[in-house]
Amino acid sequence: MKDFTNENVSKEYSKNKNLLLIGLFAYALAIVVICWGYFKAPSDGESMKDLTLNNPVENKKAYLDVQGVSPTFYKSGTFGYYFAVDDEYFYVIKMTEQKYNEIKDASSENIKKIIGGTKSATSLSSMKSSAIKAYNTLLPEGEKKLTTSDYDNEFSSIYLDLDATTTETKDIAMVIAGLVAIFGFAFTLAGGLATRRFKKKVEKLTEEERVKIDKEMNDKDAFYYKNAHTYLTKNYIVNFSNTFEAIPYKDVIWVYKYELRQNGIKSQQNVQVMTRDGKNHAIATLTGLTKKANDVFNEILETVAERCTNALIGYTKENRAKVNELIVKPEKKKKKQ
Repeated sequence: MKDFTNENVSKEYSKNKNLLLIGLFAYALAIVVICWGYFKAPSDGESMKDLTLNNPVENKKAYLDVQGVSPTFYKSGTFGYYFAVDDEYFYVIKMTEQKYNEIKDASSENIKKIIGGTKSATSLSSMKSSAIKAYNTLLPEGEKKLTTSDYDNEFSSIYLDLDATTTETKDIAMVIAGLVAIFGFAFTLAGGLATRRFKKKVEKLTEEERVKIDKEMNDKDAFYYKNAHTYLTKNYIVNFSNTFEAIPYKDVIWVYKYELRQNGIKSQQNVQVMTRDGKNHAIATLTGLTKKANDVFNEILETVAERCTNALIGYTKENRAKVNELIVKPEKKKKKQ
């Protein structure tokens, strides 16, 4: 941070910028993941021929270039099981009658590409028995008939289900990319807003004020509370938790402790200071509930209360009423005639 020589201010500003950079990197990574998903996996899935011959696994998106399809040999509800052939092999496919009617005119001159998901036929003993029986009727007279035990060797242990939904590389990539993009958005928003607020607050200070505040923060008598992101200097409360605020003690009119509770349990605490313009500022926000964290918090609260000699101390009914008398409302600018 070129406006200050104090290294802790520079670290806080850099931390906010790093959040922004992490968010932008996450966005870029999400785009890379999406591109990888689309280019890595073909949209039609893998070849049914390759899967049955080399890697017969279920729940894979697959396609088959059909050159012929048989009538159904086995029914299961609204679905039927059929034989389909490409230029070399027989396959078992599962589909509705409507889809069967769409591809039944497939031939070597009229190849129909069908796409579905692979399913295991291991537990479908009735279907496998019907498949073997139907296939045997197609064999020439005198040729050895097949038995159910021959099913996997002849048709593979998987079949193609045209109504199956599968999780493919592309789908996984989209989910990952979505999560990374959400992560990126959160970090970009947090880092971007914090960086912008930090710079705007610093820009509102005069050069003389910046030099004075910087000098006081670098002074050996200044107190720096790292976890609270707070400096207590000779004349200022300097808060740079997601922003930058330099609050002169003389401008503070009310100091009190604020606690956030969830289900009756204290989860966060900070010091609220109100300045003469009626604005509240939360400083020294701490979430730790340890004795050390409470000791640090109490030290900050007591020091601020001691140095803000013009301020009301504590949140009471009397102070709530009295503080309104201390607020100095800014003069309204007169309209030009």
